[in-house]
Amino acid sequence: MGEIREQQKAKLSFKMPDNSEKEFDCQIKEVQNDRLLLEFPKEMLNYAQYLEEGSEMPVRIFTPTGVKMFDTIVLNSPLESDFVIEYVEDAIKVQRREYQRVNLETKLIIERPEKLNLVVKTIDMSGGGLRFYSEETFENNESVEVLLYLPYELHSVKAQGIILNQAHLAQNEHVLLFTKIEEKARDKIIQRCLKIQFDEYRII
Repeated sequence: MGEIREQQKAKLSFKMPDNSEKEFDCQIKEVQNDRLLLEFPKEMLNYAQYLEEGSEMPVRIFTPTGVKMFDTIVLNSPLESDFVIEYVEDAIKVQRREYQRVNLETKLIIERPEKLNLVVKTIDMSGGGLRFYSEETFENNESVEVLLYLPYELHSVKAQGIILNQAHLAQNEHVLLFTKIEEKARDKIIQRCLKIQFDEYRII
C-alpha cells in the first residue's frame, strides 16, 4: 500500500441519474491489501443506492507525497457493517505532487526502537519526505523517528516516517516518507525548499 495509510482523507465521487456529480470526504479506517475500509459522513447514506456492491467510482487519496487517484469497485455498501472498496494497486496514478523536491545535503538523525541512532546525510527533500544516504540496511516500510537539521535553523525538525526500499534508487540510497509531522515543522521544510528553488532560479 506504500504511503496510503489509516486516517488519511479519501474523496469519493459518483454520478447521479441527471449526470450531476456528488462528492464526499471520507477517512480511511483500515487498509487491507487491495481494500480500504472507509468512515463516511452520515449524509452519504441518502445516496447509498448509488454505492451498491459492484458500483464503480473514482477515489482520490490525500497522501504525504501528493493526491493519488484510481478507480475502485464497491465491495460492501455504506448500509453494511463496513463500507469497503477494492482497487488495483497498479492502476494508482499520482494526480499531483503537493511538494517540490530540491537537492539539499544536511544532517539527519534516525531513531529506531532497540537500535542505535544513525547520523546520516540527506540527498534531497520536500514537504512530504526526503532521500538520504546510508550503508545501513533497513526493512521496507520500517517505521522510524527522525530529527532533521535544516540550514540556519536553531532547532531540529521532528517527524515520524517510514523508509522505503525502491529498486530505482542508487546503492545505499533510501527514501523516507513523513507519516506524522507538525504543520509548522513541515512548513519550515517547504519554506527552505522554496528558498533553494528561488536562489537557483536567480543564478540561472
